[in-house]
Amino acid sequence: MSWAETLFDASFRGVPLQVISENLEGTRALSQHGTPYKDGDAVVDLGRAARKFELNVVVYGNSYERELRELLESLDTLGPGELIHPVYGSLNVVVQDWKVLHAADRPNYATVTLHVVEASADAPFFPADETGWQHGLYDMLGRVDSLVAKVQELISGGWVGLLETTLGLPGIGLRLRQLRSQILGVVSGVTSMASNPAGAFDPLLDLLRTPSEIRAAIQLSTPSSLRGLLARSGLPTSVPGSASLVAEVARVGAELLSSARVGNTPDASRLPNAMPSDPVSASAYGLLVLLTTELAVSHAQAATALLDDETQTQTLSPNEIEGLANLVRSLIQAAILLHRRLYDVEVALPTIEALRGIAALVQTRAQQVILLSPPLLERTLESPASLRLLAHRWYQDHSRANELLRLNPTLKTPHNLAAGQVVRAYAQ
Repeated sequence: MSWAETLFDASFRGVPLQVISENLEGTRALSQHGTPYKDGDAVVDLGRAARKFELNVVVYGNSYERELRELLESLDTLGPGELIHPVYGSLNVVVQDWKVLHAADRPNYATVTLHVVEASADAPFFPADETGWQHGLYDMLGRVDSLVAKVQELISGGWVGLLETTLGLPGIGLRLRQLRSQILGVVSGVTSMASNPAGAFDPLLDLLRTPSEIRAAIQLSTPSSLRGLLARSGLPTSVPGSASLVAEVARVGAELLSSARVGNTPDASRLPNAMPSDPVSASAYGLLVLLTTELAVSHAQAATALLDDETQTQTLSPNEIEGLANLVRSLIQAAILLHRRLYDVEVALPTIEALRGIAALVQTRAQQVILLSPPLLERTLESPASLRLLAHRWYQDHSRANELLRLNPTLKTPHNLAAGQVVRAYAQ
């Protein structure tokens, strides 16, 4: 398999990097000892010096200024940081120097040359041949900043374009008031859902900040516990700020969230086949895309963290694991559906492929976690008993009564089970 098929999504301190070329430089410290009047030296290899990497990165597009500012801030941060190299994977490095080049004939475009030095001694190198779910998960899910940056670029650029279009339409005052009310309503609703007050800002003057506000609010509102995720406490019952959204868009959003709450496949029949030409409706759909995508990514992160913990100690029942996987799958399906129906193929495909990869990894990991436990059986009690007594009889370990309770959450009297009752339990 060639490197073209195994490239990582490059980033530094979480900031995505669009790498167009790279160079690796390595030197070894040698001690040479010569003898007078004798040809040649005795050479002692004292070890390798720190590897040096040169990366040529490009920053371009509608959100070029924001992305360049974030990159320069990460380069100005003191101390070592994590570099996800496109070929060599995760590296701990220190920035040595960088250079930014602008050209008059290429607006909204900059070339950045970085020189970084390896900061850890004897660190593993070239992990691209490693196998296991972590390799794919951290390559895709752990680097979701690149996905989110793509969505933010799409949405923030869309708002700018919508405003420019709106300026040529009649009733400009009313249109701008509608747009301002709509965006502030959505941001306010999402932020209140996270019990975090929205900052005072005007989205018409600070367009690029709005997606970050939404993302931060959703991250804060996404539960990290199993109970919170399965209770769908991170999903609003309706689209936040729906009172200020276009009515049809609010209904579509509510239906998508309703499907996600029960783990069903979202219904595509209510979605348009393309982005509406009306600027206010188009902006409302753009906000719905951002909201749904952020919810999907945030819940995928929380679910995979719990599944990762399960590999060490099994505490979840198969039904609970299935519930987590279904929640993530439904949210990702809703986000994919919106991107597929509203945007051109060239624009939507990178985001759709990333979301599909995340869904596949979560599904595969859930299956692996379920297989870590013994087969699940249904046993009929021959005599009255309690769960603690059953755990002692079946496993010679009364403490596994808590495990039996998790596998049978509908039991009303776990301390007094009648003969003939069916109890779910692991085979061993």
